[in-house]
Amino acid sequence: MNAWITKIRSYLRQFIELGVLLLGVSVLAEILFGPDVAFLGSQVTKNLVALLNSLGESGIAALIIVFAVIFTYRKFLK
Repeated sequence: MNAWITKIRSYLRQFIELGVLLLGVSVLAEILFGPDVAFLGSQVTKNLVALLNSLGESGIAALIIVFAVIFTYRKFLK
């Protein structure tokens, strides 16, 4: 059972790392080529700014969520 959980955890880590890499590449591509990057389909930076604005409106609850995500990322993806 532990081997099964370890394998799932490994797959989830790889999936999260892939998502972070794709996010970085899409932001970089949008900065280099403009907001209408053909192979991405949407404006990534616009969505990120909207996400950050909604977190800013939430106040202290959003701050706690951000710290929880950072803590989880640092703990499990080392």
